Amino acid sequence: MDLKRKSKLNNFFASGNALSDGQQRIVNFFFAATVVGVMTAMLGIILYYVYAFASLSNGSHAFDWLLGIFSDFVTIMDASLMDSPYVIGGASYPPFAIAILYPFALICKNVFDVYAGQGLTVDELTSKVVLTPQFWIAIVLFFVICTSLIIFAIVKIFRLNLKNSIKIGSIIIFSAPFVYAIMRGNTIYFALIFLLFFMLLKNSSNAVLREIAYICLAFAGLIKIYPLFFGVFLLRDKKIFASIRVACYFCVGTFLSFFIYSAGLSDFSYFMKNLGSFATDSHHLLSGTNLSLTSILYKLFEFISPSSGNSSFFSVLNISILIVIFLFSSVLAIVTRSSLSRSVIASAVLILIPSVSYFYVLIFEIIPFMQFIKDYDTIDKKKRNLYSALFLFLLFTLTILPGYFIVHSLAVFAMFAIECHSVISKEIVPYFTRSKEKRL
Repeated sequence: MDLKRKSKLNNFFASGNALSDGQQRIVNFFFAATVVGVMTAMLGIILYYVYAFASLSNGSHAFDWLLGIFSDFVTIMDASLMDSPYVIGGASYPPFAIAILYPFALICKNVFDVYAGQGLTVDELTSKVVLTPQFWIAIVLFFVICTSLIIFAIVKIFRLNLKNSIKIGSIIIFSAPFVYAIMRGNTIYFALIFLLFFMLLKNSSNAVLREIAYICLAFAGLIKIYPLFFGVFLLRDKKIFASIRVACYFCVGTFLSFFIYSAGLSDFSYFMKNLGSFATDSHHLLSGTNLSLTSILYKLFEFISPSSGNSSFFSVLNISILIVIFLFSSVLAIVTRSSLSRSVIASAVLILIPSVSYFYVLIFEIIPFMQFIKDYDTIDKKKRNLYSALFLFLLFTLTILPGYFIVHSLAVFAMFAIECHSVISKEIVPYFTRSKEKRL
């Protein structure tokens, strides 16, 4: 039996490539940093909890937010069991993003029934649900299934051997964004899974697998719409009809997903209202956990003149900036020949453009991070060192503890700006220069 298992394991990693010396050094560096970071973070979290309980015993409620850990997972599971998660629960998640947790919610159904109709807040409900064994069965299954699928896709996309699969898997599991995503239990995990399977299958020689890839991209969009921006990988390859099919799958999927719940399309107006309220709420825009450009601009306006963030001037300026960046990014991501540039630009759009973009969206940075490792030997030394430092900051587990993540936004934007400049200076300008010389 052991020989059979070993044979299967060898077959799975048979296509894995050995890394160059430079690639291996950078993987080893991030692996070591991950081990140090997670061990130090665990010690810090233990001390933090001791301090929190000591404060609570002295009558302080400053740490009541700790009750809300896993609140996304609990809230979405609860919503998935409702007849109308928008009218009753006031949900702002798309229907598919709610329904995808329904299998996990069934495990906790009896628990939710106990507290139904008691008018508990999200944090109060979460603090009670997490005390039950059903919750821990559900969250462990969620973690194991999602993490396994993500690591499987990464291993296959980048053709890692067994040794480096273990190291990269550890870097992923214990990186700050992934730890935060599990702490929240957000369904954005599934958006990344579908996006990675799109990346894995989009260039398959099998037409059926390619079609599955397009459906996966549409599914990612049904959970969080912004992963659809990765369609630039199709547009770069001039797969226009494939891009149209992705759009069709997304539109049909959005329409049909509202029929998952009994209210059907009548829920759509409530969903849009809830989503609009969530996206424009000043509490969310001022939050230190919000990485979006809108949030940064809103904080700047509020700092200069309180309440100016609610002015029509701010709204017009903000929308104008986002549209320009989106269109600019689209063009550059399509025309560039660099997979690293395309990955950095696409992930930056996904992270920075939504008005509310919490820390867990940084899980999408794993795509440009892996592309960075793949292209490591072809990148100049200065850029290698800078990107190593930026990715280390984004992934280092200890950076969760301050709970204020604007610097993370700036790190993402810095890489975005660098790649935009690189595409313009090294590809677009030379192209027009050559075209002009030919005409002369």
